[in-house]
Amino acid sequence: MTASFPVLGFDIGGTKIAVCLGCSDGKIIASGRVDNKERHPDDVLPELVALGRQLLADAGMTSTDLTAVGISAPAPHDIPGGRITQPTNMKKWVDVPIRDYLRDAFATTAYMDNDANAGALAEWFFGTGKKCRNLLYLTMSTGIGGGIITNGRLVHGHDYLAGEVGHFSIDPDGPQCNCGIRGCYEAFCGGRAMAQRMQRELAGQPDHPIVRYANGNYDAIDMICLEKAVRDGDAYAVALWDEMCRRNAQGIGGLINIFNPEMIVLGTIAWAAGDLFMTPLQQYLPQFCWPVQLRGCRVIPSGLKRRIGDYAGISVALNYLYEQDRFQPWQEQ
Repeated sequence: MTASFPVLGFDIGGTKIAVCLGCSDGKIIASGRVDNKERHPDDVLPELVALGRQLLADAGMTSTDLTAVGISAPAPHDIPGGRITQPTNMKKWVDVPIRDYLRDAFATTAYMDNDANAGALAEWFFGTGKKCRNLLYLTMSTGIGGGIITNGRLVHGHDYLAGEVGHFSIDPDGPQCNCGIRGCYEAFCGGRAMAQRMQRELAGQPDHPIVRYANGNYDAIDMICLEKAVRDGDAYAVALWDEMCRRNAQGIGGLINIFNPEMIVLGTIAWAAGDLFMTPLQQYLPQFCWPVQLRGCRVIPSGLKRRIGDYAGISVALNYLYEQDRFQPWQEQ
């Protein structure tokens, strides 16, 4: 294919699902959202189809104009089978054949991949990582997920589980991760793990700045509360933030040595906190990887930022077309 063509993308989340109509050249034609908080897929799936058809109609198109449908889905899932099996924040979504459902509804080919891979593809096709042959993307939010592109191809692994970068142990004597392994990278740096740690360590301290930023609700303590306290200069917050940045450098430095990428693109915390995060991270990185590897690798925040969800599903579809030699990225540049 040499001309731009339309693709419909679905980015599945626990509270909302983004539906986006876009083109292979990166143009977003239209997008919308469907509520998914504690809802059953039998109720949600028809709404996804209805919204997709509405976006097409508003653009003067029908399903026959689509080249493909792409789905970005949270784990656990069965990617070859196109099924969402039961994500932790979507308890009612049990063994849902979403790929085939959308394929049949729009009468076109449909493809599914995990959300971290979709983020990597979005940054690769349309974001900061455009044209890189060797790139890693890290989600850096509630947890730490990843997508790996090596020699111009997305890495899936034998069981389609490649990219679980948050779950290699960086300290066997470290805290128990929510996944069950002790000392995971995510157990030190993931947003949920950090929040759980602050809730434990600040118990009985209602006047601490972090607790005040959560309006006294310990369950509401999160990374935003921590960042605000760091900017205020609170000693506990500053020390915890510094430790978190150093542990991130340890995890990312290991990935640099293993994969020798030309770029690592970092998600939420990197662009949301900016230099407060990136400066100490860059300062600590030389402790954890070889100089030659580090010199050849740019570690930078996501270029798409909040827009990554709009590109996620679209990029999944485009990658499968790319792997079939039916789409060539960056052809018009």
